[in-house]
Amino acid sequence: MDNLEKLKNYLKNVLDEPTRKKWIEPLKYIGSVDKTLFLGSPDQKNLRWIKQNLLEEINSYTRKQFDFITKIVPLGEDDLTTEMREPAEESFYHDTRLQKRYTFESLVQSDSNRIAYSFAHSVSEFPGKSYNPLYIYSDVGLGKTHLMQAIGNRIIENNKKTNVVYLTTSDFMNEYVEYTRLNKRQDFTKKYTSVDVLLIDDIQYITKWGGTSEQFYYIFNNLIQQEKQIVICSDKHPDNMPDLEKRIKSRFEMGAIVDIFPYDLEARIAILQKKISERKNTFHNDFTIPNEVIEFLANSIKDNIRKLEGALNRLMGYADLKHADLQSTTITLPFAKEALRPYINIEKKTITIDTIQEFVSEKFDIRIEDLKSKNNSPKIALPRQVAMYLAKKLTRSPLVEIGLAFSGKHHTTVLHSVNKIEKMLQIDNEFSRKVNSYVEFFTD
Repeated sequence: MDNLEKLKNYLKNVLDEPTRKKWIEPLKYIGSVDKTLFLGSPDQKNLRWIKQNLLEEINSYTRKQFDFITKIVPLGEDDLTTEMREPAEESFYHDTRLQKRYTFESLVQSDSNRIAYSFAHSVSEFPGKSYNPLYIYSDVGLGKTHLMQAIGNRIIENNKKTNVVYLTTSDFMNEYVEYTRLNKRQDFTKKYTSVDVLLIDDIQYITKWGGTSEQFYYIFNNLIQQEKQIVICSDKHPDNMPDLEKRIKSRFEMGAIVDIFPYDLEARIAILQKKISERKNTFHNDFTIPNEVIEFLANSIKDNIRKLEGALNRLMGYADLKHADLQSTTITLPFAKEALRPYINIEKKTITIDTIQEFVSEKFDIRIEDLKSKNNSPKIALPRQVAMYLAKKLTRSPLVEIGLAFSGKHHTTVLHSVNKIEKMLQIDNEFSRKVNSYVEFFTD
């Protein structure tokens, strides 16, 4: 099966039929050069929409599964053959695995990410000299990957000869396994100890693979000794990774550890306004999005900026499909609710102990069964106490009922848990901000 057929089969599984007919079917096959598949776009609108909404995901998949990338180019341009013959810039970014749209300029600063932004910017200007390693952590979808890749893009902007590599821990593991299978483990080590900047994402998964962990430790030490910059992202603080080896944890702590908090309403509105401005040239129609629609979006999706951007993309794409014949239109609140009904829960949340348990288990990456178990290890006990605190604060359930929902815990145990969390909120500012963001999620 050639690369074009592989791409078509993939798109059939991830796109609905109207989207595929409107944006994909007009593309024309041009040819392949090395590991790049070239498709021609009939107009600028089609070209911009695909690059904005699909190309990144397409290339992420085909690069991993089939070892090729797709490039969309304008049909009929005089320099088309030159672009196919010399795809230097694209292949350069393919090697680094960075996405050019992730920059410091495209990231909205707020109180939630200001400290992390400051540290990241310093690292981008003085790699290997300021904070090394830089460890950034946050819940899913709050922009840590954006910030990490912004570091890489700024370093390359300042010096194009810098060898920057971004990859996830899963990529690292899979590549290590493949090199080991081919009996080329030394080549793997040489490859990663020769980089100038290593950006590694989702480091929380390093605890699952013994051999990979050992190899990572060796490469990490080697790069630090050479004063090469390392940036690490995770959804957990190192202290909340109980299976993490002490020697690796100590290396993480030798640089700087910064976090990104959930964004408040004002920040979410600012992010939407910036994204709307950026997308003005993506769609032919000049859509007007009133403040009430922006506020509806910001209030509906609170804990995941990536999902917030996805909702905006869906809204504008839906408007483009419905009003393609109009030069301009106003997206009304009823229209927004119609467009986003499959995407977000329009109805007001019903807060129950069950929904709180589900929410807490997701935030702390543990099973609901663990919350209800008799396991009193710190990894389980703290999330359970947080869940009991939220149940007491957000529902009308008596202590006895809350205890029963946690496998028959006595009401005095529930009261002890609530009191403990309240004391922690008074003395630990970071913990307080996090728990208060959970309360906001349910109440706003």
